[in-house]
Amino acid sequence: MKKILALICTVAMLVTGIAMFSGCGNEIVIPDEEGYTIKIGYTEYAPMNYYDESGNFVGHDTEFAIKLCEDLGYNYEFVFLNNWDTKVVDLEAGRIDLIWNGMTITEELKESILISDPYMQNQQVLVAPKDKIDDYTDLTSLLKAGSIVVETGSAAELAVKAIEGIDASKVKPAQSQSRALMEVAALTSDVAVIDYTMAKSMTGEGTSYTNLTYKDVGFEKEEYGVGIRKSDSAFLEKINAKIAEYKSNGYLDSLYEKYFNN
Repeated sequence: MKKILALICTVAMLVTGIAMFSGCGNEIVIPDEEGYTIKIGYTEYAPMNYYDESGNFVGHDTEFAIKLCEDLGYNYEFVFLNNWDTKVVDLEAGRIDLIWNGMTITEELKESILISDPYMQNQQVLVAPKDKIDDYTDLTSLLKAGSIVVETGSAAELAVKAIEGIDASKVKPAQSQSRALMEVAALTSDVAVIDYTMAKSMTGEGTSYTNLTYKDVGFEKEEYGVGIRKSDSAFLEKINAKIAEYKSNGYLDSLYEKYFNN
């Protein structure tokens, strides 16, 4: 009987411990206090978050995040995400406080996290060698590609796999959009599907990928937002208020002009 009681107590303690752990996990919040260091999760790619030729960490979302944190009285720390596919896990575990890296707003993400009001429009585009780009005219033409590389866990992956008739075995995962570009440049993949914002900045004359170009083949328009834990609804209101302010005072327009039209 004592052994049975001991076993029951042990199980009860384990269950209680799991419940407490789960509860604590759900209670991670950004404190409402100036000077707190907000951890911002990102992957490196131009023109959103990257290092320039002088070694400075710059980019549209880099500057945007810094300004918002400073205006709200918070410190900030950029945390590199080795795998974009685990961004939600990193967020919920508290390794980061925000996902801020050209993150496309999707219904799937909305089920797991809170997302700010959109701050920029985006679209998935096809990237291919210049002498092959005319082989692709619309989404259906992607069916003839031998291999299509996309960033794993990205909006591009969802969009490509949603094409009617697509052979999923031809869709190759890459750890980042930068890696996807490298594969096409090395001819280890026929085409890549990446964000327009990156394709515009990273392909063509004056870039590292002069042999590559991009094309709109009909993917739907998308929007970028900042990801945050569901327990941080109060901080989300602060982010949305700043986004509205930066839209009205022209800050976001000037930032876009700096990184996309120069």
